[in-house]
Amino acid sequence: MTSPVRRREPARVRRSARLPTRTRFAFREVPAADAADAAAAEPSARWYAAGSAWCRGRARRHPVFTAMLAAAVVVRLAAVVGYAPALWFNDSFEYLGVALRPEPYVVRPSGYSFFLMLLEPFHSFRLVVVVQHLLGLAVAVMIYVLLRRHGTPDWLAALATGPQLFDGYQIQIEHMVMAETLFTVLAVAAVVALLWWRRPTTVAALVAGGLLAGASLTRTVGLPLAVVAGGWLLARRPGWRPLLAFCLALLIPLGCYGAWFQAVHGRAGIVGSDGVFLYSRTTSFVDCARTHPPADLAVLCPWEPPEARQPPSNYIWHAGTPLDGIPGEAPSPAGQVFSPAKESLAGRFARRAIVTQPLDYAGIVIRDFSRTFGPRLTDYPNAGMVRPFLFHVPPDPVPDRTYIPGGSASEDVHTYEHGDGTHRLRQPFASWLEGYQLRVAIPGPVLGLLLLGAVLGTGLAGRYRPHLRAPLVLTTAVAVTLLVVPPATAGFDHRYVLPALAFLPVAATLGCRVLATGVTRLTAGRARAIS
Repeated sequence: MTSPVRRREPARVRRSARLPTRTRFAFREVPAADAADAAAAEPSARWYAAGSAWCRGRARRHPVFTAMLAAAVVVRLAAVVGYAPALWFNDSFEYLGVALRPEPYVVRPSGYSFFLMLLEPFHSFRLVVVVQHLLGLAVAVMIYVLLRRHGTPDWLAALATGPQLFDGYQIQIEHMVMAETLFTVLAVAAVVALLWWRRPTTVAALVAGGLLAGASLTRTVGLPLAVVAGGWLLARRPGWRPLLAFCLALLIPLGCYGAWFQAVHGRAGIVGSDGVFLYSRTTSFVDCARTHPPADLAVLCPWEPPEARQPPSNYIWHAGTPLDGIPGEAPSPAGQVFSPAKESLAGRFARRAIVTQPLDYAGIVIRDFSRTFGPRLTDYPNAGMVRPFLFHVPPDPVPDRTYIPGGSASEDVHTYEHGDGTHRLRQPFASWLEGYQLRVAIPGPVLGLLLLGAVLGTGLAGRYRPHLRAPLVLTTAVAVTLLVVPPATAGFDHRYVLPALAFLPVAATLGCRVLATGVTRLTAGRARAIS
């Protein structure tokens, strides 16, 4: 019987039959343009798929924090929609003016103005506040990751992020053109870098030093933080390389900025306002009958008796004060208040008052420090200073006055935004946020309990959890520094408390773990003694 004759298939067909399906698909003829688009889209599609899978995996492993983070995003979206494009304070227009006309500003460092300069090409204040909201969420993520790395249960680590995620004042400051959010993320990132390994590495010290330099050039309270971090690093004895890396990364940016400041203003430093602010601090207690100032300083003596004195900031910014009576040397508002002559006289007066009345100075610092743990809904130092830091309807308009020579506030807003920057409120979001901030805020007494837990945990960590002693010392020291330095050098303001909200819960959480271990051991010891 004759077998059927097989038809021989072309060689190209035989080869493609042996290839996998995906490979055979590659031999299909497609137009050149479609092939190029597919080739360009394939890597991005792979990255997107990998990123989505990674995020889903992390969300399943950290459900409590993921749910809290999602809720915090919703609240911030309400702020972005309800209050467009941003909220303002007087300092906002100084930052903005320096961003448009760069200079080393005499009142405060220009780091935040550099941040605004980076975003200027987009001409959108809404983008500025969106980025700041994302930075606020990034702080919460860093808090959570740091606590988890040090063995904290996921639910407790998530709970520690609550103040950063949901505090109404924190969300409001993120929505302002102000430096606090940028400063906080730089300081938190520096602390995370130092605490990421049990013994700080050279790279970690380098990163931390650079971040603290950025924080110091954003707000001057970063300088004491850098001293605290440097002392902590030295006590850890990591070797000379991390210490050298930290110092170089910290001092080189500060030195470059200081050289710029010297070239423009003819005096050393990164600001030219320390003396004036310290003078305002001493007005709360100074008694010229005891300090006996010379004639050139006596003109700065407050006229009221100590019990009738105004808040410290009034002696800087209000008319009819001793400082206001000294002629300024420059045409700008800052030049009038912070002229070299006034800065020199005010600094000499303040140092004399502190040296002559050290106990009075300590008492006034302690009194203002204690305001941190009192009610947050107070009009201190005055209603005009508190109202801008509340969501309110209608929000304050852009003033038509000049803060930085070269343009008024309204002109600078128009130049940056390519629009008038007029507030656009959308209801019900604006009114809802107004009520949210008043109801969802960490009470002052709770801040006191957090600080107490951190301090107790720091004292007992060496006995019960030695591996937590180093992170407790650093986070507690940073939190205390952020709370003490403003009342010691200028005066109390509720917004100065906000950066500490990132550190107090971390220190308190670690402290509670130490205290829980101590209680467990004492209970077990008593049980064994009874048995």
